[in-house]
Amino acid sequence: MHQPPASDAVKNGQVFPAPPRVHWAVLLVLIASAEALVCYLFPEPYRNFAIYAVAAAWPTYLCFWIRRLNRRASSLYWAIASIVTGYGFLFSWLLGVVVIFELREELLDHYNRREPIGMELNWLMTILGSVIYFQFALNKVARQKDAVREVGAVESGRSVPA
Repeated sequence: MHQPPASDAVKNGQVFPAPPRVHWAVLLVLIASAEALVCYLFPEPYRNFAIYAVAAAWPTYLCFWIRRLNRRASSLYWAIASIVTGYGFLFSWLLGVVVIFELREELLDHYNRREPIGMELNWLMTILGSVIYFQFALNKVARQKDAVREVGAVESGRSVPA
């Protein structure tokens, strides 16, 4: 009988936390709403940095989350460097691109090697959708993990103690 690859990590005793469960459309609306609110509330000298901070919040959260999965993950350092350099500098924008592609590599590494689910992330969609695209893929992973957990609960409920 074929079992999903996610069950391999559970069988080996490695249980990793599920990815953040935020629908990608909700995330998109939240980011756009927060940036609109920032435009309304912040005065001109601080507005650009505040918009940049709002846009960098979710990628930074994903960096913290991936850091919990893999202590050797380096995307968090790039995200902090991007935020510290601030908005308005070409260097901070380039660091933001590095953060997105570093996150992509760390997600692919984790979900294809450490917890073999078989994740695939298109590089063009990474450029176009960045964290929204990642959240779309992470929701698929979360649904797979929930399905495996439900199957395991049903199977353990069927077993008869000796």
